Amino acid sequence: MKSLPNIQVALQKLGLDAWLLLDFRGNNSIAHEIVEMPEHIHCTRRWAVLIPAYGSIRTLVHAIEDFTLAHIDAEHIIYSGHDGWHKGLQSFVDSNPNIAIEYSPMNAIPTASKVDAGTVELLRSMNAIIHSSADLLQMISAVWTNEQLQENLEFTAPELGKIMHETFHEIRSAIAKSGKANEYAIQQFVMKRFAECGLMTYSEPIIAKDKNAASPHYAPSASRHSDFGPDTIVLIDMWACPAHGRGTYSDITWMCHTGTSMSEQEASIFHAIIDARNAGIALFDNRFNQQQPVMGCEIDDAVRAIINERGFGQYFVHRTGHSITTETHGPGANMDNYETKDARSVLPMTSCSIEPGIYIPGFVGMRTEIDMVFEADGKPIVSGLPPQQEMLYLG
Repeated sequence: MKSLPNIQVALQKLGLDAWLLLDFRGNNSIAHEIVEMPEHIHCTRRWAVLIPAYGSIRTLVHAIEDFTLAHIDAEHIIYSGHDGWHKGLQSFVDSNPNIAIEYSPMNAIPTASKVDAGTVELLRSMNAIIHSSADLLQMISAVWTNEQLQENLEFTAPELGKIMHETFHEIRSAIAKSGKANEYAIQQFVMKRFAECGLMTYSEPIIAKDKNAASPHYAPSASRHSDFGPDTIVLIDMWACPAHGRGTYSDITWMCHTGTSMSEQEASIFHAIIDARNAGIALFDNRFNQQQPVMGCEIDDAVRAIINERGFGQYFVHRTGHSITTETHGPGANMDNYETKDARSVLPMTSCSIEPGIYIPGFVGMRTEIDMVFEADGKPIVSGLPPQQEMLYLG
């Protein structure tokens, strides 16, 4: 199970009585993560874990699966019928009415919304005062260790940046040799370099020529890919973590051009995303200097305002950034006031991306992405390569 002392300290800071984890047949992935559920466990019935701000853990498990949470040091309560389930939950609520569960008011943060509406109704009928566990989850699962921070800044991010520049060289060489490069071939080059450099990823990187990049998550495959020649804008988005599997991800996107110049419209798009990203970085820096917190939604607003001002707002169709942990899309605050409204403050010892993009169907897609890493005092750092400021010409 995740560290009980850390969870209890977080509960106390938030003024909560307890964290109530509830699951039925794996419908709450957060609960499984927190209790570190063994993979082999056969679990077909409802279970609950009450983690109080003070005192010992209690669990509620079905009689035919009393082994479900046996790996947790806790008082284990057994139920069988629905009356027993209700009585068990009522006893939890009676002693700890002010509870956090995986619920998000108005579904504002979908990643923190796992408990079904019927269970929320049930708990409220028991006089539970329900709070979202979104802040709690961020404090427990999105915060990096000192070791993860050091490894990311000294190894993962620099290594990913090195591979990015090697990829530019590979594109330039392919075009010089045969007059063209291939998205899939370049993608496989990146995967080969990941393996050679001690990195791994859960999915292959995006190498997308102009029109293909207008679909933000387009990625080439063995069956779907395009060649591109000596006068093409190319988007490269890559993400990786240390191959040992315990480290955090880096996730960056750069733009290159296989020729020597852009059109006026292309240049307008490129400079809009660069200026928008820089506005996000500046807001983090300003708030740190003022010793004030910043919410994820505020970063999205600052970045999106620049793109709106430049007349490209309708083509920026996703949030500005996401939490980064040992997963590319972690449980912390997202830089989002577009797809959702994430009003959580960005915490020290966490990381997020800033990645504005403009995608014009049938013409071009461009995105710039950097990772912000926040030290223990909250100081914001751009990890890895310095942010791209100019188009990288390969011609």
